[in-house]
Amino acid sequence: MNVNNQLYPFLLLMLILASFFHVQIVVLAIAVVIIAIPMKQQFAAIKTARLFVFLFIPAILGLIVGYKNDSYLILKDFYYFSIPVLFITAGIILACRLSIETFLKTLVYAGVLTSVLVTAVSVSYMGISALFDPYSAHYAIGIVGTPVPPVALACLLFCKKFNVKLFKPIWYTLFTAANAFGVYMFASRTYFVIMVCFVMLLVVDKIKRIWIMPTIFMLIMVLALIPSDLFKTKTSETFMGKLLGSFNELKMGDYNTEQDINIKYRGYESFMALQGYAEGGTADWIFGGLGKLVDLKTFVRLGEDTDFQYIPVLHNGWLYILIKTGIMGVLTYILIFFGLITSTWRRYASAREKPAIRLFGALIIGSVMSLMLTNYIVTSFFNTEMSIVMITLGYSYVNFKSLVFKLEERKKATILKYEQALALKLEQVY
Repeated sequence: MNVNNQLYPFLLLMLILASFFHVQIVVLAIAVVIIAIPMKQQFAAIKTARLFVFLFIPAILGLIVGYKNDSYLILKDFYYFSIPVLFITAGIILACRLSIETFLKTLVYAGVLTSVLVTAVSVSYMGISALFDPYSAHYAIGIVGTPVPPVALACLLFCKKFNVKLFKPIWYTLFTAANAFGVYMFASRTYFVIMVCFVMLLVVDKIKRIWIMPTIFMLIMVLALIPSDLFKTKTSETFMGKLLGSFNELKMGDYNTEQDINIKYRGYESFMALQGYAEGGTADWIFGGLGKLVDLKTFVRLGEDTDFQYIPVLHNGWLYILIKTGIMGVLTYILIFFGLITSTWRRYASAREKPAIRLFGALIIGSVMSLMLTNYIVTSFFNTEMSIVMITLGYSYVNFKSLVFKLEERKKATILKYEQALALKLEQVY
């Protein structure tokens, strides 16, 4: 048996488990090992990641502008901006070493394993009641978790949609149920958003193009007219209460007392970050500055016994990008990742396209949407917990490009043969 079919699925599984237990150094080390192990045409494989290397440009410019800041904070910020490039590149390398079937099956098996793990740990902490209140169990045990169950669930659903046979029907049903149950047991708002991003793609390709703009317009109008306190809840002790409260939690407002700041800390954090950005100079607006701190103007308790006035990292990843790399950084991220959606969408939505191309198109779009939306809440681009989403993006990106290239080459070869045959006939006639 090929060593790739044994070693790399094992490494990927270990990376996911390390992410589940929040062992950050192990997650990073495995990603580096995946990239560093020698293989044929390694440079050509890494070269495929050149699109994502552009993410380093605003970070380098931010480093130049912020060179006077604390060296440790500069290095820390540069490390965070390296995370998306590292994991996407790891996914690209895996695409050169693992077959499509092996990669997708590894994701599904990892989803089932982590679903069983979170269920077992939750029940061991809280007893059988954890099955009926997974949200309380999740926060009682403090597991950070991994979004592999929603990603694995998406893989299974897309395989079904595009008639890609990955498992026998009985195993498909069992694995789908196990991963869906895993999403439930994790009781994570972030994972719920990821699941919605993928599941939405199951039907959105059927929307007629003429309906897209009216639908977007109506959504904007609805959001603009919704009262700002609609999503306020009397309690955040339940998962639904926390989920609905997420909309209000991130909203900026008045902060007259310490209680206002503590109740809506994330909104306050964002408010002070924007205020600090507005007070900067032209260079800060355009290029930001690595190592820069956000001044909260007051001491806020962010740990069990630690108060902070200056913070280096934000919950809102888009504001983190804005503060550290300026408007250039925000535009770079939007252009690269939103560009992936626009360049992939046509082939994904086309019913005449090859199933494998549509499958990887769906995984690219779902991964990008998940990262861009959850970056608003948990800085997903710079979070090792989201490593599997970025790896899936890198893996899907290479396979999508490769399949499209082969299809185009086949079409060119067919056209060339037709033209040669036609020229031969014309020669015989004349």
